[in-house]
Amino acid sequence: MFLMKGALLVLLTALSNCSSTSSTWSFSSVSGSAGVAAESATVSIVNCTNGTCTVTMGGSGSTVGIFDTTISFGGISDGRATLRVDDQDVTCVAGQTVTAGSLTLACTDVTADTVSFTATPR
Repeated sequence: MFLMKGALLVLLTALSNCSSTSSTWSFSSVSGSAGVAAESATVSIVNCTNGTCTVTMGGSGSTVGIFDTTISFGGISDGRATLRVDDQDVTCVAGQTVTAGSLTLACTDVTADTVSFTATPR
């Protein structure tokens, strides 16, 4: 598992530095253990095309790196998602757009345990 996580980190680092506006890439990661409570599972799904990334995140420890920025999933409370963008915490509900650091995040869906959003550089 450690080797796989290291390879995924290298992949994320390489992909996050992609600056071509015609590039397209996707990354999905789901982890957890059989017999472990659902809260311990993490999901990170990223699809980037033409300078915009669509991201779905959930679970403690879910983190992605896009546009030279680290985004971590904080949790969901009362339909509101908390994300940490580099060193700034932001919250959003479905349909809301927020800015954090060098990114604009448009939250598209917030479920009981995941958040989906699009990210674009400001």
